[in-house]
Amino acid sequence: MLERAETTLCLVISLDGKITTGSTDNLDSDLDWKRIVGVKEGFSQYYKVEQLLGPNYLNSGRVLEKVGFNNKKEVPQKEPLRFVVVDRKPHLNKNGIGYLCNWLEKLFIATNNPKHPAFELKSRYENL
Repeated sequence: MLERAETTLCLVISLDGKITTGSTDNLDSDLDWKRIVGVKEGFSQYYKVEQLLGPNYLNSGRVLEKVGFNNKKEVPQKEPLRFVVVDRKPHLNKNGIGYLCNWLEKLFIATNNPKHPAFELKSRYENL
């Protein structure tokens, strides 16, 4: 019997955040779906399932900015999670990167932008 890795893929939104209830930022699935009867009642289940799928996540800086990581103030409890964040613009600021580094076991930021704030913070966080 051959042994092989088991992988679960759960894709609800594309990496660039464009698979939503519409083609513009005015239409936002995180906001819109919470208002639709029949959808809003089960929307929190998605986030619960997402947290149970595994320790590795791939997301975009745009999505993390949209959901408020740049403005978080509380000190998070450390979690054994690893995030890969694709962020060229950049969408994440120093506060957002710091929050993620304090929260996650490891944070990888994939960018080709030499002015990304992650480069300034690299020496401050061992897990970045």
